[in-house]
Amino acid sequence: MLVVEQLSVQVGQTLVCREFDLNLGAGEHWGMLGGNGVGKTTLLHTLAGLRQPLGGRIMLDDKDLQDYRRQRLARKIGVLFQHSQDTFPATVMETVLTGRFPYQSFWPGRGRTDLTLADAALAQLHLASLRERQVDTLSGGERRRLAIATLLLQEPELWLLDEPTNHLDYHYQIQVLDLLSQRVRDRNGSLLMVLHDVNLISRYCTHAILMPGEGKLLCGEVAAVINRTNLENLYRHPIRALSDDGRNYYFPA
Repeated sequence: MLVVEQLSVQVGQTLVCREFDLNLGAGEHWGMLGGNGVGKTTLLHTLAGLRQPLGGRIMLDDKDLQDYRRQRLARKIGVLFQHSQDTFPATVMETVLTGRFPYQSFWPGRGRTDLTLADAALAQLHLASLRERQVDTLSGGERRRLAIATLLLQEPELWLLDEPTNHLDYHYQIQVLDLLSQRVRDRNGSLLMVLHDVNLISRYCTHAILMPGEGKLLCGEVAAVINRTNLENLYRHPIRALSDDGRNYYFPA
């Protein structure tokens, strides 16, 4: 679905990656791990076509990303940003409906299908009772769930998520990741998400990208990449590994 060839990315004086290759196929769930400031968000935005790389190219369904019209690209790629921006006053319902913009004509309107999808998404994220609330009155966790509900309405094939569990407690972290994983599987799509919890990546992802810095990236299947040695090299901190019910868990020592 997404093919990256010889990609080089830099932000300021920070080299994010050099001649990086990636093949993200349909049905795959990728997790990205790295310390603060290594460029995880920058790389995610580059893969979404939101910033130009230094070199290399990004292909989506055998077509160069730069050759897509923006509206068509918005139907293919959905991006969840690290932080929500409330530029204009709006209600929860008005905000979630912005996810349907890629499917609307020059004169957008609210069709019955759009409203039905919006009601369903808000219900799935437990926001139905807040549909008429102003967004600027929501908590951080409520805003995060609203951003994810908006992405559900966009119905992309490739999901690029920057810290989807930000501001969420354990209950909502699992509920949201369960929901997103199921939606990606239902559409035979692909998912790449930045997370700070390695145990969530082990639970939900098939593949992982580790970013220790200085342009270095380690990619592969979770079983091959996520281990104590690699995590200690990644975070430059001792790691403890525990096993329970056939699953490995990692914690700082």
